[in-house]
Amino acid sequence: MSFIPQWYSRRLSTKLIVAILLLLLLSITLISSLYYQSSSSMLSNHVRASAKQSAKQSADYLSLILTVGRDSAQQIFRDSQIQEVLQEEKQGPDSIDRKFDHKEKVGNLLNNLIDTSSFVQSVYLLREQGSSWGSGLFNVSKVTRYTLSEHDWYQDIVSGREDEWWQALHYDPFSGGGENNELVLTYVKALRDLETGQALGAIMVNMDGNLLLEAIGRNRLGETGRFFVVDPQGNVMIGSEPGEWGLPIESAEFRQALLSSSSSENELEMEVGGVKTYAVARKMENGWTVVGAVPVREAIGDIQQLQKKIWLYAAILMAGASLTGFLFSRRITSPLKRLMKQMSELERSNFEALTEVRSQDEIGQLSRRFNQMVGQIKMLIEQVNEVEAKKREAEIRALRHQINPHFLYNTLATIRWMIKLGRQDGAYQGISALVRLMEASMGKTGVYCTIGEELDLLEKFMLIQQYRYGDHIKLVVDCEPGLAEVPIPRMLLQPIVENAVFHGLAPKPEGGRIDIVIRRGERLSPSAPEVLTIKIQDDGIGLDPGRAQRLGGRSGASSSGMLGLGLNHVRETIELYFGAASGMRIESAEGRGTSVTMTLVRKAGDVHDLQSADC
Repeated sequence: MSFIPQWYSRRLSTKLIVAILLLLLLSITLISSLYYQSSSSMLSNHVRASAKQSAKQSADYLSLILTVGRDSAQQIFRDSQIQEVLQEEKQGPDSIDRKFDHKEKVGNLLNNLIDTSSFVQSVYLLREQGSSWGSGLFNVSKVTRYTLSEHDWYQDIVSGREDEWWQALHYDPFSGGGENNELVLTYVKALRDLETGQALGAIMVNMDGNLLLEAIGRNRLGETGRFFVVDPQGNVMIGSEPGEWGLPIESAEFRQALLSSSSSENELEMEVGGVKTYAVARKMENGWTVVGAVPVREAIGDIQQLQKKIWLYAAILMAGASLTGFLFSRRITSPLKRLMKQMSELERSNFEALTEVRSQDEIGQLSRRFNQMVGQIKMLIEQVNEVEAKKREAEIRALRHQINPHFLYNTLATIRWMIKLGRQDGAYQGISALVRLMEASMGKTGVYCTIGEELDLLEKFMLIQQYRYGDHIKLVVDCEPGLAEVPIPRMLLQPIVENAVFHGLAPKPEGGRIDIVIRRGERLSPSAPEVLTIKIQDDGIGLDPGRAQRLGGRSGASSSGMLGLGLNHVRETIELYFGAASGMRIESAEGRGTSVTMTLVRKAGDVHDLQSADC
């Protein structure tokens, strides 16, 4: 098994053959896709035409049935005899005979109405207060148990929130003595007093549900395709599955696709329940939609056989392409082998090994690029050597600045005068502090140390300065939690603090203080490099703006004595170890102190391992 990837990776002919095969595979896939589009066109010419015609016929027929139901309710609403009965009931309690007469009168009227229409199954006049009447096998006791006021459709109709209400296909709850006797689609309209306009109850017209199912079932789509009817909210009003009556279409994506179209006729193909489905939709006059859906595979089943033949012919083409690719690859492997030989020389650091360019095609261009790459590698190695030399020079300067000779001389002179004046305790403490500082600074090797270690050296340094200048010179450190362990180049802060002491605070009789604030900077994005900000500020005598500007720039810094030398060391260290995005800014004013702000961009790949840095 390990031979196969090795054989593939080392042979150009193999890669070329694989590329040709992939190209053929892509072409065949494209042909198959085009064929599928052709099959879809066939579906459009045959199945779609039939489905659209069936949907139109069903929509027209169902619209007629629903119109009959709405017209029947309107006829009842304006019937003078019914209004007369309602007025008589408003006058007061009726006798049993009068109630019987009303029931017989209204019942005969409703029965005559349904006899004139084969679409209407039954008609009911339902009231929460007062008598309810109905046609056929209407059961008044069921109305009492039903409690009309507890149902939204009755409340909305009586209160006037809805002018009409359609109930999805269901079994009539008010008919006969048993349950689930008659399948109906119900239209509900308010029963009003024509004189006052007051809603007295509801007119319920029940359309024959079996007739409606027959209307949408007479047209079939394939073996499992079917028609159903949805309202503008996507709820199934008429369908062959009882479990879906009154519920939204199960697939939300399919429902949205059906309802989003504003045209009277729409057709689409999409995944429904994991099955590729063709659907046609036709709007009815009342805003409902007749939907016909069928799996696409039932319409284009014979196409599968033709697809198998396509893949058989594809296998033959791939075999021929493999032979052609092998013969063609032999014409280009020879110059590549020569190029590989020159690369082997380059691996042995022979940068004079240049390949011969014998053609102007891609192989010749590759040889030319190889020669350019060799020259660039040679130049990059020289640049790396130059950068390393600068780093070593910076390290040497850092060692030279660890203990400033002037500072050491002045400290020893201070201790000598302490001894001469008999201040043995002060001299002893000064020598002890100097020894600890030298041990801490000279005992470390490597380029990096932590911020915490650098701050510890500064505290020892300031202790000696306090023996020399008194307690009125102070160092205050404010380091954000978690940053004490961040590595930085050694001696990055000490030269700036030393300059602040000798050039800012020492000439000031009342002394002063140095503040060091270390914070994380704000990143431009979560993937951006981490930014570290270190600000060192004193309240000393300050500098004139012109000198501060010269010290802040590259030119003239080295000519400013020990002050410029220390700042130049810090500036070069930042450039070498943190890149051009980092830098140092100096701000000063005479009599108001000086601040030095360092911005350090810690790029990915920086040396942050303290063990490897040997801090």
